[in-house]
Formats: sequence, structure tokens, C-alpha cells
Amino acid sequence: PASPPAAPATPSLALSPAVVLDAAAFQARWASLAAADTWSWQCAPTLAVDNLAPRLAELYVKCMAFGNVNDLAKFYFFAQDAASGSVMLAEVIVNRTSMTATATIKATLPQPVPQFSQLLREKLATL
Repeated sequence: PASPPAAPATPSLALSPAVVLDAAAFQARWASLAAADTWSWQCAPTLAVDNLAPRLAELYVKCMAFGNVNDLAKFYFFAQDAASGSVMLAEVIVNRTSMTATATIKATLPQPVPQFSQLLREKLATL
């Protein structure tokens, strides 16, 4: 019997290094866009959550704001897909007690959202 065809490769995500958003523009876009993806993920007990923003910055995912509220580490990221021009926004919250991360992704165009979500999960997995 013939083997099933290989799954198509997921297109790689090329992010623009030039994307800039100020806090007011980020907040306005966040308020106006619907959630394009949400997920929850169980982190490793050794997660170095403070390394998340610098690791993503290497890939042109920029951190708008971050902070700690009790045992929650909250991050707000943005990036722009170079191919489509879509601006993607993300809220990532890591519960330091339960070691779970939740994310909400919003975007001006839906095409790059799956790859952007995957990128965030991969970086969380390698911290």
C-alpha cells in the first residue's frame, strides 16, 4: 500500500524588525480586535519566565509591557508579519504557582496567527 502523502510544511514566519507601536496604538488595536487564538499550556517547573521577552526580541517580537501581579507574570507582545503586513498582538500570562501559561492572540489579518502562536509556545517550551 502507498504511504499517505507528507503533510505540507508550515510556512515559516518572517517578522519585520521595523514594526513600531506606542502604548496608545497598542491599546487601541487591542481594544478593537477580536481574539484570533487563545491557548493554555503547562510549563516546565524550571521555566525561567523572565527570559521570555529577551528570547522573543531576538526574533523581532517586541515587548510592549510586562510586570508581575502576585504570582502572575504578564507580558504584552507585538510583531508584524513581513509577508502579509499583519500586526499581531499577544497577551501572555504565566502563573508562577501552577506553572501554566495562557495566551490571547489578536491580529489585523488571520493568516500568520497559527505560526505566531506556535512561535510563542516554542519559546515558552525552551525557557
